[in-house]
Amino acid sequence: MQKRSNPSWSVKKKGEVVEVMGPDSSVVAVLPRKKAGEDERVKEAYLLAAAPELFEVCCKINSILEDSLIVTPEGYKINCSDIKKALADAIMRAKGYRKSPQEP
Repeated sequence: MQKRSNPSWSVKKKGEVVEVMGPDSSVVAVLPRKKAGEDERVKEAYLLAAAPELFEVCCKINSILEDSLIVTPEGYKINCSDIKKALADAIMRAKGYRKSPQEP
C-alpha cells in the first residue's frame, strides 16, 4: 500500500466541543456541540478530519481521468468530462483559487 503524503487528522470530543486535530496535535477546528446527544457537529468534524485524504484522492482521480474516457467491464464507453470538470473545480476551490466574494 502506498503511503499517503497528507497525514491524517483526528477528531477529539472534549466537553462541550468537538476538536479536529492535526497530525502534530495542533487544533485545526473547534466545533461547539449541541446539547442533545450525538449531533451533526460530530459528523461535520469527521468530514473535516477526512479532508486531507479526500483531497489527495480527488487529485489522483483527476490525474487518472486525463483522457476523459472510461470503459466499463461490459465494454460501454463513458465520457467522464463532467466528472473531471467537477473534480477540477473542487480541487481548485480546496487550493483556494476559487472563492465566493465573501470568503477571505
